[in-house]
Amino acid sequence: MSKAGARFLDLISKRRGGLLLDIARGTLMVLSLPYMLAVTIRNAYYDLVKRSARRVERPVIAIGNITVGGTGKTPMAAYVTNLLEERNRNTAILLRGYKGKPVRFDHDRGDRGLTQWRIESDEAMVLKRLCPRAAVIIDADRLAGARRAIAGGADAVVLDDAFQHRRIGRDLDVVLIDATLPFGHGHMLPRGLLREPVSSLRRADVIVLSRSDEVDVSTQGMLTAEIRRASGGKPVVLAAHRIDGFVDIEGRVVENADGSAMRAVIFAGIANFESFRHSVEGLGVQVLAAYQYPDHHDYSAEEIAAFPDVAANVDANVLLTTEKDAVKLVGRWPSEGCRLLALRLEIVFDAEGAEVLTRAIDAVLTAR
Repeated sequence: MSKAGARFLDLISKRRGGLLLDIARGTLMVLSLPYMLAVTIRNAYYDLVKRSARRVERPVIAIGNITVGGTGKTPMAAYVTNLLEERNRNTAILLRGYKGKPVRFDHDRGDRGLTQWRIESDEAMVLKRLCPRAAVIIDADRLAGARRAIAGGADAVVLDDAFQHRRIGRDLDVVLIDATLPFGHGHMLPRGLLREPVSSLRRADVIVLSRSDEVDVSTQGMLTAEIRRASGGKPVVLAAHRIDGFVDIEGRVVENADGSAMRAVIFAGIANFESFRHSVEGLGVQVLAAYQYPDHHDYSAEEIAAFPDVAANVDANVLLTTEKDAVKLVGRWPSEGCRLLALRLEIVFDAEGAEVLTRAIDAVLTAR
């Protein structure tokens, strides 16, 4: 996160007080009113106008959230896609992309395609690694993307980051809420981090409380109760983010990698850097230096070249990052110097939570 981003979070969270900051928060509250009005009108339109959401010929499962920032949508989309593929469904994953330009993954596009993908959607590249059999399509027009996927043979569609994208009808809405920052400081953008009111959870079918292992049992219970009240009693399942090992820059699993033997420089451009650092340290890694960048950061050649020098200066034996960051460094990382590894992240559920999700998905497949 940039210094400006950190100052913004300090402001909206009220971690810092004072008259000038109170005035700034008041200004942000005023600025949030037009956004709140626009969201309310748009949701009312889709709630009241029949057939405002267009359906496609195959089951559609949407993954989303109600706040900006990382809640675990990418590993959740991979989890759902793998469940569908276990049921012999040819699955397509649809993303809007970070900048909303239509791109399709194609091994034959060479460097030009890889560069465009690096800039437009790091999540898409990670999903292609995690779900190699699935079609991964980036298109701001989700409806057109879904129709294109179905024409190409997909018989199930997963929409990534799509709770607010209501133009395409869906058969199941899975909404993630980060247990460590569940309701975006209680305000809509830009006063808080909410993309829409908490009451919108009534549209969800299943709600996943992600990073639930990073809060105590009492907090888990209070959040679950609050979510159920806000959503009208929708099922809430607890999830944790777990490190599923180390991979190299190409995504190959590194066998027998021992975190306790690592003296690392870590870096990442993600929404929740502290969660990443917590995960690294939980593996026994000694963190010698840490570099935090804005979400979706596209590393410059100068930044990439500097990392091995930093590692040498602090006597690190490894550089660690997230897989979302590593995919953007393919073909750009220096071949010499300290090795670079990425942590592969997965989302996990207890038996009850996994059963709730499985039943929900099976019900959708049976109905369609």
